[in-house]
Parts: sequence; structure tokens; C-alpha cells
Amino acid sequence: MAYQVLLADSALDFIDAHVYSERILARIETYIDLLGDYPYLGAVYDPDYPSARPPIGCRQLSIPDTPFTLFYCVDEARSTVNVLYIDFSTRDPLKRFHPSR
Repeated sequence: MAYQVLLADSALDFIDAHVYSERILARIETYIDLLGDYPYLGAVYDPDYPSARPPIGCRQLSIPDTPFTLFYCVDEARSTVNVLYIDFSTRDPLKRFHPSR
């Protein structure tokens, strides 16, 4: 594995609160592991609305056969992939990173 993959507390909390199926958890873990070898697997997250943008630039990776998307950034200098956030793919993007809206 070329990159170390780190999960933020918010990502771990989301998994604890919303992932009940072992099959879904295994699928998420598979894609997290893939990011270690292919950190640019996901697309740049660049929503049309400025208010839907995260506080820092990141990438998104939809997890097939699940309702979830990983949001992450790559730190080339440290050879890390930081999974910042996991969310439901259908969530309102205007509230994704700014829940008070």
C-alpha cells in the first residue's frame, strides 16, 4: 500500500451510527483499502453551488451497491489519504458540510 488511509472521527462516527450491515461495512472497507493504492480513484468534488463546497478541496468516491459516498483528500507530502466524511449519496449537498443551513 503506497498511501496510509486515515479516517476522521466524523467518518468513524458515521459508520457507527448508520452502517448496520456487515456486507455494507465490508464494501466500505474494501474501497477504503483501495484508496491506499489508488488515492485518485474518486472524482474531484466540485459542486455547482459555492454554498455546497466543503471548507477544503476534496475528492468523492461513491461506494457501489451502497447509499454512501466517501469524501477525502490526498496529502502527497505525507503519503496519506484522509477520509474526512462519509455521507448518504442522496443527502442535500447544501447541507452536507454546513448542517446548520
